Amino acid sequence: MKVRNIVLTVSIAVLLAACGSSPEKQKAKAEARQTEEETKTMQEYKSCVKKAKTDQDKLDACERLMKAVQ
Repeated sequence: MKVRNIVLTVSIAVLLAACGSSPEKQKAKAEARQTEEETKTMQEYKSCVKKAKTDQDKLDACERLMKAVQ
């Protein structure tokens, strides 16, 4: 009986550990990565616009960065 209880307890512990990475956590991590990428792209866009000044061709290239974020 003791062995059965030990095996049952260990099995439950393993099962709970395997379920530790819930879909909600995965979704939160994915959203965090997406936000980081969007922030990086926005910084690149701002830098691009700053360098382009009034050059329309360069500004058009910068707009592609903005569209990538949307």
